[in-house]
Amino acid sequence: MNMNYDHWIDHFEINRKHRREPNWGAAFVASERKRVALARSLAEYQLGDGGGECRLIAHDASTVRGVDEKAARVIDLWFNEEREHSRLLSHAVRRVNGTFVTSTFAFRLFNRVRRWFGVQFEMLVLLIVEIVSIGYYRLIQRHCDDEAIAAMCGLILRDELGHIAFHASRLRAGRPLWRMPWWHLYFLLLGEACAMFLWHGHGSDLRAIGATRSELFREVHEGLTDFLAGLCWASAASEPMQTVEATV
Repeated sequence: MNMNYDHWIDHFEINRKHRREPNWGAAFVASERKRVALARSLAEYQLGDGGGECRLIAHDASTVRGVDEKAARVIDLWFNEEREHSRLLSHAVRRVNGTFVTSTFAFRLFNRVRRWFGVQFEMLVLLIVEIVSIGYYRLIQRHCDDEAIAAMCGLILRDELGHIAFHASRLRAGRPLWRMPWWHLYFLLLGEACAMFLWHGHGSDLRAIGATRSELFREVHEGLTDFLAGLCWASAASEPMQTVEATV
């Protein structure tokens, strides 16, 4: 199956033009306990979601970017949207009087892994992080008790669901490793590990706003299994008709 880059270029361009900014001027009414927890968690997430090096950084990233001009354009638009998430999160951090985080051990390790293991692994890890992030933002939206932060989560969730659909299209157009049963297990194990890593870093703050570990893991597990089911059952007819050979 081939991939229609024009479809995804249009998708990201339309998303860029149709964004409703959260009402950052609305009164903040959440409890002090929630404010403190949100300040810690959102500040660290702001670094990881679009902060830092918001681009492909694998040692062989040029093998993707240099092959097809439209593929490179789609990748740039995807990362531009991630950078927009960092901007939104920066408003949220200021709203809860948080202190911005410029580096963490986890963030440095994540970037080293992305560099070392190559661009295909980097793309897979970024996909899994986006699925896990949907669980995180749903918990924040559900428990934050703040109009503006909840609206921000809704906007980011809309984007992330589009990113996941983009990755599904990319995988269906590429090498068929994802059809192998071992790949499904590998994908699920990576996803569960990422969820555990997120809870290790943010669990105490998520608990402080009223979320639970089982709530996060349920969201993540459903996201992972729904992605695999959609990947397997999606019809070729669901893809746009005019296609070019996939290189992403």
